[in-house]
Amino acid sequence: MTIVQSETVATGITRIAINRPEKRNAVSPEVRDALIDTFSNALNDEDVQAIVLGSTDGHFCAGGDIDTMVEMDVSSGRTRMKENHRMVRLLAEAEKPIVAAVEGYAVGAGAGIALLCDSIVITKGGTLGFPFFRIGLTPDYGILFTLARRVGQSKARQILLYAEMLNGQEALDIGLADELVGDGEAEPTAIQKAQLLAEMPPHAFALTKRHLAMEPQSLEAALELENLSQSLAFVGSELEEGRSAFLNKRKPTFR
Repeated sequence: MTIVQSETVATGITRIAINRPEKRNAVSPEVRDALIDTFSNALNDEDVQAIVLGSTDGHFCAGGDIDTMVEMDVSSGRTRMKENHRMVRLLAEAEKPIVAAVEGYAVGAGAGIALLCDSIVITKGGTLGFPFFRIGLTPDYGILFTLARRVGQSKARQILLYAEMLNGQEALDIGLADELVGDGEAEPTAIQKAQLLAEMPPHAFALTKRHLAMEPQSLEAALELENLSQSLAFVGSELEEGRSAFLNKRKPTFR
C-alpha cells in the first residue's frame, strides 16, 4: 500500500494525501519522508499548477505516530525534529498554491501541516486540534509561528495552553480555517479553490507568498520588501498579459 497518494484531479491540479487509514493517517518518519518526496516532485513539475492536500478514509491527519516515539534520547529527538523541519520548510517556502481539505481529524502535526497551506477548507465534522500537552509534548511543525499569524497571539496562547480541540465552525469563526463545508465536501471545494489560485499569475503569486511569509515588523521594512517584489513583477510577462486583458475586457491567461 502506498503510504502517500498522489494523483491528478483536474488540469494542473495534483491531490496529495497520507494513506494510513488504520492510523487515522498519523505521521511516522516513513510518512514524513514520503510526503517530502511527493511534494518535492509536485513542486518541481511544471505541469502542476496547484496542490490539494487531502484526506483519506475520513481523516486528514491524526498527528504524529506515538508508536514511533519510544526509546528516544535528546540526540535522536533533535535528529527527528531536523527531518520534520525539512517538511515544514518545503511547504512554507512552496511557491505554488496549496489548499488543505480537512475531513475528520487534523490534530497535532496534522494541524501544523494544514496551517502551512495557503487556504484551509474544513468540514462541519472536522477538527483542528492542538493536544500536545495531553501527551507531554510541546507544539511542533511550525505551529508556534503559524498559529499566531492565523488567529493572533492572545488566542493562539489560549489554544495551546489549554490544548484545545476546535470543530469546523469554531475554527472558521476565529479564522483558523477559511471555508466551512458539509461532510464529504472538503476536497471538491478545495479543488475549486486550487483551480482559482492556479489562474493567478504564478510569478506575482510566488513573490507575494514570500512577502507575506516575512511579515515585516515596520512600515519601512514592508515598503522595502514591496519595492523588491514589485520591481521584479514590473519586468515580467504577467503584467503585460494582465494589462492587455484589462484593456480588452477579457479574462487574463497567465499560463
